[in-house]
Amino acid sequence: MKIGILSMQKVMNYGSFLQGFALKKTIESLGHQCEFVDIEPGAIFPELRYSLKVLLAKGIERFFKWSACSCVYYTYKFRHRFKKEFFPLLGVDVHTISHFDVVVVGSDEVFNFAQYVPWGFTLQLYGRVPNTDKVISYAGSFGHTTMEDINHFGVKQEIASALSSMSAISVRDMNSFNIVKELVDKEASLNIDPVLLFDYAPYIKAVSKKDYIIVYSYPNRIRKQEEIRTIKKFARKYNKRLISIGFYFPWCDETVVPDPFEVLGYIQGADYIITDTFHGSVMSLKFNRPFVALVRETNKQKMTSLLSQFHLEGQIVDDIDMLEEKLLQKINYQQTNEVLRKAREHSLNYLKSNL
Repeated sequence: MKIGILSMQKVMNYGSFLQGFALKKTIESLGHQCEFVDIEPGAIFPELRYSLKVLLAKGIERFFKWSACSCVYYTYKFRHRFKKEFFPLLGVDVHTISHFDVVVVGSDEVFNFAQYVPWGFTLQLYGRVPNTDKVISYAGSFGHTTMEDINHFGVKQEIASALSSMSAISVRDMNSFNIVKELVDKEASLNIDPVLLFDYAPYIKAVSKKDYIIVYSYPNRIRKQEEIRTIKKFARKYNKRLISIGFYFPWCDETVVPDPFEVLGYIQGADYIITDTFHGSVMSLKFNRPFVALVRETNKQKMTSLLSQFHLEGQIVDDIDMLEEKLLQKINYQQTNEVLRKAREHSLNYLKSNL
């Protein structure tokens, strides 16, 4: 069959690339032809729009907080590699299919409209896809969007109607599960992120570095001086280099902008991982690495759901003074891997039965 994936594949983010690649390869392994579908722009709510004043303020803040030249250099390198190398590798601009048998919405935060995104609020992401016979979702997420947000913006009925048109609904976290339950009075299938579903072994590029800690975050996220001091103190105590992937932090020893499969190699070979992102946590547990998750308000819903599902709540750092203890404690990955094994089987069966 001809299968379309409607996701956030054009977002410059390693996690978005890896989940898109994994889902595409998984669907192709089931014998289908697969291409990505572009997001159709929708309404942009004024209060979710970045004003010029806000953008300038953010730019000035980063200029003074970071070494400006280094920041500009790594930002350019990161964006250039995504546009010139990674997007073509993923095939985001390959469009040869005019009509699909099935379009899969997901994975990633495809349902999260209560944030600034260039495409705004579009019902296409909730199931209103014109050029297909059937629409399902796979491991979609509302991110930090809540029912309160949905009611606030007055889109409850529109989202509910669009979701009801899907043949099957799959989400990856409990916040999304509960929202779907309230909107359409139906229990969604709870499935794992494609990065956890797919075997990346043939694609991983090992790195030669040793004795390092990976810092996997986004610009301006790890910025509290107390957090930075504690991370640096831990690294010095155990004689490890701090390596940031993708984004420049002046307090790290090194910044690298690898290709997505090298990212997996860096994670696999790390002595420790410090992250405040969903996919940073996903990759850490996938490779059974010692890690901690600095949970933020913007990702609390999906992060706590992920870590609870795999019995990894103990890796959440609410108090930065607990960083060392949490990094050094032994993780019961035997238990985690058994949960993952069953979740993979359940998730693959969902795709097989609904495509």
